[in-house]
Amino acid sequence: MSVLTEAKIRKMFREAKIVEHGTFEVATDQKLTPAAKGFLMDHHVDIVSVSSLILSERRAAEHRVCEVKTLEDSVVYSQLYRLLKLYPIFLTCQRELYFAFQAEKCDQVGSLLKVVEHIVEGRILEDISLYGDQFLTHTELQDIRISKQLDQQGVLIGYQEPVWKLVLYTAYTEVELLRRELEYLENGAKDCFLSQVCQLLKSIEVLLWLITSEES
Repeated sequence: MSVLTEAKIRKMFREAKIVEHGTFEVATDQKLTPAAKGFLMDHHVDIVSVSSLILSERRAAEHRVCEVKTLEDSVVYSQLYRLLKLYPIFLTCQRELYFAFQAEKCDQVGSLLKVVEHIVEGRILEDISLYGDQFLTHTELQDIRISKQLDQQGVLIGYQEPVWKLVLYTAYTEVELLRRELEYLENGAKDCFLSQVCQLLKSIEVLLWLITSEES
């Protein structure tokens, strides 16, 4: 019987093989450690027991599914326009940061806006770090997401915060909502373009939170 430890589950979570509010199938010949089970519960993941034979057949079938070959064939292609609504939100963030003398944070938001522009224009890369050396990798950002417990669905800041923090938090929540809506478009096909866009938005979420929460 194979044992699924918390470390293995965290790795699968970072690689987006498990998503928050999703379902994780455990074969009858596998066992979750208490820590691994607790981690899944903390991220609102439903644990479902499936027979080993059914699970192996399902995974084999997944490998037989044809992958989406071009962006134009991807379900996300017709949805990229929805990222346009982030433009004025990010620009408002920059304006508030500029008037609050937060020049470095203003530039950081500008860099993220450039990434959003690239995505809208169809220049979709596998990892946000490929857009510039100033960005951490997706794996590093996922570690931060987990350590900061950013998936807990609670209000993360208070109304007494300065306006620039509140507008940054607005940007953070808008990106999160958009990413979740796009994740619902998955139809079982191996659509790497949809997965990459969702992964990039998830990275942008964490970077926006870091800009919001870190002291100048």
